[in-house]
Amino acid sequence: MAISAKRFKLWLDAYGRAWEAQNARAFADLFSEGALYYWTPFSEPKKGRAGIAAAFTDAVGRQRDIDFGARVLYVNDQLGAAHWSCAFTRTGTGRRVHIDGVLGAQFDPSGKCVSFREWWHSDER
Repeated sequence: MAISAKRFKLWLDAYGRAWEAQNARAFADLFSEGALYYWTPFSEPKKGRAGIAAAFTDAVGRQRDIDFGARVLYVNDQLGAAHWSCAFTRTGTGRRVHIDGVLGAQFDPSGKCVSFREWWHSDER
């Protein structure tokens, strides 16, 4: 089954809610069991739900007051692309961090993401 723009937007909304709530289980459940998550184009992918959940927990454990937003750019068959942004306060320093990026996601027929690639930039130094 092809993913629609509406279905992709619902997936992005769930992704954002999980990040804002720092809910690793809800976040990892958006992905297939064998999913590959490329955090940046130059890093090895996080592999599978357990690997994705562990990386997510490590990253968001240093964040609070998270605000995520995304808009669909493109959808075709099993692929979706979106522009996203996120702001959060870094624990320890209290600094507000802003991230802006794009992502590409491929989905299986059940709507789980099987391959996720993102490119982003942060104002954090």
